[in-house]
Amino acid sequence: MAWPCGGVYISYMNVASVSEKPARAEPASFVEALALRLEENPPGRKGERTRERIKLATARMLEQLGYHAMRVLDITQEAGIADGSFYVYFKDKSEAALAVLSEFVEFIPPGPTVGNAGRTAFETIRETNCRFIRLSRANAGLMRCMLQVVDEHPDYSALVQKVNRDWYMRVSRSVIRHYPEGAVDKDSMLLMVYALGSMMDELIRRLVIYPDENLIKLTARIVPTDKALADALSLIWYRALYPSAETPKSLRGAAAKLAQLSNAQPVA
Repeated sequence: MAWPCGGVYISYMNVASVSEKPARAEPASFVEALALRLEENPPGRKGERTRERIKLATARMLEQLGYHAMRVLDITQEAGIADGSFYVYFKDKSEAALAVLSEFVEFIPPGPTVGNAGRTAFETIRETNCRFIRLSRANAGLMRCMLQVVDEHPDYSALVQKVNRDWYMRVSRSVIRHYPEGAVDKDSMLLMVYALGSMMDELIRRLVIYPDENLIKLTARIVPTDKALADALSLIWYRALYPSAETPKSLRGAAAKLAQLSNAQPVA
């Protein structure tokens, strides 16, 4: 689910203010981000604050219980409000969940596009993948809920698809700028980015959301840390997007072994 920048956490990531205070680190957990927003920038009206408290409680219950198991009672107990108060703001648990998950779509994006100024293309790909893996682990329950809700709510499915496509378009345009004008077919590049993004989605699904024991054993053996995993996956991205570029020399482990394939001649 490699998605574009934007959403709830942006206000916590501003560059140093006029007073030169250091920027607050981005919360890895969406629940923590919502709690921080409510604490530091609460809405002025009481009713709006109550609605945000309900959303925070809903996010916590989605993460802990899942969409199908969560009840309105769970939300109201977590928020510390009467059951009747919930229905002032949301008609049912589905509406509350959609409000939360629509913001979550904006929270999980990978960040910089490929080839950001000041970084090599590989460094930007690796940073993006590291962040996606980290946030996926910190929000596994919410990501599972996304998959459940997409199946039941076409409008939410359309939103996720749009956000995905916007991100893939950004990556495609960024990569194409590294080639001579007219050298790369735009639609072909977009298809490649879709395929690479889908690879990340499926691996995260199997590693984090619905764990695949065989895949987990494999990654534990050859890419035992998230950094090593990100290095290996980023090398795959890099070789696909920049097939004639020289691979980084600093890679270790599985990433280095994958990089060696560039110099190996396959047997016919």
